[in-house]
Amino acid sequence: MEYNETRGGWLVSIGQYIAWLITSLGAIMDALYIREAVLYILSLYQVIQTEAFHKRGGIGLNLQYGFAMSAVDDFLLLILGCGAVVAAVTIEYYFRKGRPKGLLLKRIGVVVGVEIGIIAAMILLQMLI
Repeated sequence: MEYNETRGGWLVSIGQYIAWLITSLGAIMDALYIREAVLYILSLYQVIQTEAFHKRGGIGLNLQYGFAMSAVDDFLLLILGCGAVVAAVTIEYYFRKGRPKGLLLKRIGVVVGVEIGIIAAMILLQMLI
């Protein structure tokens, strides 16, 4: 049987798990930023539809869109929650496989960069619309 030597010792292991914890929390933050951006777009759509409803002679609130937004929000939260769990498991695997090759710091940087990019894209999307 072949012995697979890992790089570093217990300190690197602790660092790897702390980095995984932080990037997993970042994946949850990404999911929440995506949810916020989608709800922002849906609320703008609701305002446009309410104005069209009033122009057609409707009076009061169009309740159809309120219930639809609530349903979309609940479904989106479920999908993004499952996606965050999958991302956390994938990130841990990515870090664990990169450590013996000496790529742990580079992989941490890649994951953090992607997470910051997603957050920046969602904020930019809300600002542009």
